[in-house]
Amino acid sequence: GDNGVHASASPFEALAERVNWLGYRVERDPFGKMLLKAGISVNTIRDWCKDPQVTFGPIPMTKSLFDTLEDTDSDWCAGLCSMMAGGEAPKKPESLDAEIARLKKQLGSYAELEKAVTAIKMFVPPPRAKSSKAAKKVEEPEWEKPPVRQGKGGDGKGGGGGKDGG
Repeated sequence: GDNGVHASASPFEALAERVNWLGYRVERDPFGKMLLKAGISVNTIRDWCKDPQVTFGPIPMTKSLFDTLEDTDSDWCAGLCSMMAGGEAPKKPESLDAEIARLKKQLGSYAELEKAVTAIKMFVPPPRAKSSKAAKKVEEPEWEKPPVRQGKGGDGKGGGGGKDGG
């Protein structure tokens, strides 16, 4: 059949399978985004998707990339990848002052919306106009009463009296 389940040995191997088999782009993959944020270039990630032998560590050792990352969770896997990437420095975050200025500007763009919401909250409906007594009295339609059930009688069934007729 067409049904199947596949579990990858590591988050990186899962990324490589999505890139190699499904044609996904590293930049759009959740784990790919994590690696890019850690400072690993797209080209390095694409090269690693072919399971190369990598040399890394303070005492250099060479091993298959997929074997090195096997049985790791996404944070540990990203940390190992970052270490193996070596010289590639992560992107520096913007300074706090720049971020604060950017956020204040963004808040300023909501000033008109704040005024509109405040105006809606402060709205008090006008009092109802007083009306004359004649206008208040609304005649309700008179409903037809159901027919009153008459006493039982006659010769037919249900005439009462039981088997004797009386």
